[in-house]
Parts: sequence; structure tokens; C-alpha cells
Amino acid sequence: MIIKSRFLFLAVAVLLVAAACGDDDEAGSTTTQGTTATTQGTTETTQGTTETTAAAGPDCFMPVEEGALIVFSGWGDETEQQIYRDSIVRFNEVCPDVTVDYQPIPADFQTKLKASMAGGTAPDVFYVDDQLMTAFGPTGQILALDDLMAAGGVSRDDFISALLTIFTLDGSTYALPKDWGTLGLVYLPDAFTAAGIPEPTADWGWDDLKTAAETISANTDYAGFCQGADWARFAPWVFGNGGSYTSADFATATLDSAAVNEAAEFIMEMKDSGALVEAADIGASWCGDAVGKELIGLTYEGGWMVNFMRNDFPDVDWKAVPLPTGPVGAADVIFTNGIGVNANSDYPQAAAAFTIFVTGRANQAEIVATGFAYSTHPDQVDLVVDSNDAAIAVGGTFPLTQVGYWGPNTGRVNGAVNDALARLYLGDQTIEEAFAQAQGEAQTALDEG
Repeated sequence: MIIKSRFLFLAVAVLLVAAACGDDDEAGSTTTQGTTATTQGTTETTQGTTETTAAAGPDCFMPVEEGALIVFSGWGDETEQQIYRDSIVRFNEVCPDVTVDYQPIPADFQTKLKASMAGGTAPDVFYVDDQLMTAFGPTGQILALDDLMAAGGVSRDDFISALLTIFTLDGSTYALPKDWGTLGLVYLPDAFTAAGIPEPTADWGWDDLKTAAETISANTDYAGFCQGADWARFAPWVFGNGGSYTSADFATATLDSAAVNEAAEFIMEMKDSGALVEAADIGASWCGDAVGKELIGLTYEGGWMVNFMRNDFPDVDWKAVPLPTGPVGAADVIFTNGIGVNANSDYPQAAAAFTIFVTGRANQAEIVATGFAYSTHPDQVDLVVDSNDAAIAVGGTFPLTQVGYWGPNTGRVNGAVNDALARLYLGDQTIEEAFAQAQGEAQTALDEG
């Protein structure tokens, strides 16, 4: 059974209220971050394969195979890789007899993992997104974890329920959520000072953002608002206008709806006026990079900005507030990815122990402290301490917020949105034409799901 994730405020609002009210605070990645919640940044660490063991420590919290050697792979840049190197060290303090060979795959992760799975050389433990869950869950190539979770003293109830949506098939759990993230309005106070206008507040609406972006663009050396042709950054505009990408049961695409077209029209009005730019337009690699290089006034980015700015641009003053409220209501998008176990692992118990530990409360608390992502455990929301990150996390409480998941072919639905936006940005189609085409593409994907 797939758990529906609409109207997340019922599941998440209570969990995030502490973050919303805190003076200090904590995504993302989430990396999360899914298709676009890409964590950026660098740390000074040794690149390549890392094999980590511990010489001593207490017995593991659950039975593991003697002499277990497991390979763990995920995507992510050096910031994310360091998060998991540190996690491995912590794991070996409690399970010293399990050796973890960390083999990060920063680029083309899904393609490479599918190839290694087909060739019988896939890692024992690996990141799982919606695409990999779709590929490996129904085929039995990824291990159902419920019995091993019970052996490790863990249940589904330990996690924020909405985050398990992607990883549940026929009532069984095939991966555990490793983190989650959402978006906030990230901005440079100096750009607002230069434009002579007040800084954003949590009470802003769409028109406030548009006016600020136009004013900054026209009167300062900063570009206004940065946003690429990206389904994830477009999603809160759609949701805040009362729309979605599909019906609640993931059976029908809704990309040709008035809500979607109106959101696109608002975005394109800013782009046509020059108030909206893409990162490449101003010499940045992504919009967060444009913030660090002090090239733009404001953008939509997630909690991964905390670690990125701390590492790469520690002297740049930046702030964040929740996303502006749309015509229908406040909305955001939630990203999440998981960690799963290869069903053909020679050491399934050790692999499950590592998965349970890395996604467990103790390790999640350490990850939150870095500012990398939010804990997947509802009782740890108050661990978010960075004030900017707490402001970003508020988006998870909005009544119109949705998890960016549309069933087994989520990647194709999101791809249809990306392509529609790209055609609009290039001026190749009208809004109606672009999303009529996207509607057909998304419906085909849903029908084949």
C-alpha cells in the first residue's frame, strides 16, 4: 500500500512548530534532496573510496554476520560525503566488527547503480530515490526491511510518516528516509539595502516578491530573483495557487490546469521583465552559488544553504524567511531520499544494521547539528538550531505543502515539468502549449506506472 502524502500539515505541522518558533536553527539535502534539492559545498577531505573500521567498541545493537564487509554508496558532493564518513565512524563505535567500504558516486548515480545491479556488483547499501524504488522494489532487488527493523528495535512509527511514502510497497518498507528538506526564501540583506526597500518577512505574498525583484533588478548591481527551469522550485508556486502535478491518487496528470498555467504566467512575467534570471545568466553554477557570490537579491533554496554558506562563503551575510503565500494559501515542497539494502548482499544483517543506525535518532541528531538536513524523526524537530534553517523548515507546516512524489514514475512527471519550463524560458512555446504537452507526457507516465 502506498501511503498518500497530501495535506502534510496534518502529519508534519505539529512536528515542526518548534523549528518555526526557535531563535536559532538547522536540509536538505536532503539532499534531499531528490531531483533538485542538491546540496552544494566543499570540505577538506580525502576523496575516493574510504574504508573505515573501528578497533574497539560495544557489541552491535542487533545480530550481524561475523567478519562482515559491506559497501555503501550514495551521491553528493564533498560536504555530503563527509557527513557519511563521519556517520561510518559513529557506526563503528557501536558495531566495531562491521567494516564499511564507502564508495561515493557523485555523478550519474542512478544509471551507474542500475548497471551494477544488473551486473551483480551493486553495493550492499545505497541511496534510494523514487526512481530506484520503482526499479528495484517490484523486482525484489532491494530488501524488505521490516523484520530486520524489528530485530534492531526500530519501527515505521519512529519516522515522520509522510517520508515513508516513496519507500513503501504492498505494506513493506524497502528503505528508511535518510533526511528531508524543503525550501525557503533566501536573500541578501545588502541587496535590499542597496535598493532602499524593506527586507522580506514571513507575511510576504507573491506580489511582494515580484515587486522586490523588479526594484532590485532595476536599481542595483544585483540581479533580482533567481530560479531555473526546475520542477521543485516551480512546485510551491503551483501548490500555493491551489494546484498540483497529479490527482491525489496519482492516476491523472493535472499539468494543464488553470492553477498551473497561472503560476507559470506569474513566473514568466518576472522573467520577461528581467526580474527573474537563471544562475547561468549571471555566471553562477546554481542559484545558491549566486547568493554566495552576491549576484542576486533573492531565490528559493533549502536548508543545505546553511552548510554551503558556512563552508564556501562564511563572510557573506544572508538570511531566510518562509516562502511567500500564494493566492490560495501558503505552500512548499518536501524532498526526501532513503537508504536501502541490496537483496543479494552477502551480509544482509550487517547492511541493515548500518542502514538502521545511519537513519536512527543518534546519528540523525549529529547530522542535524551540521546544518546539512532535518531529522526524519518527529521528536527531533527541535534540534534545528540555525535561525535561517528554522525559517526554511516552517514550509513543512504549510497546509498546501506536498511531498514531491507522484507514484512510480515521479521522475518522468517531474521531467515533463522541467521540459515545459525550459521551452517557456527559451520562448519556444506559449504557456498553454508547453503545459498541454507536459500534460500528455505526464499522463503517459502515470498510465505506465
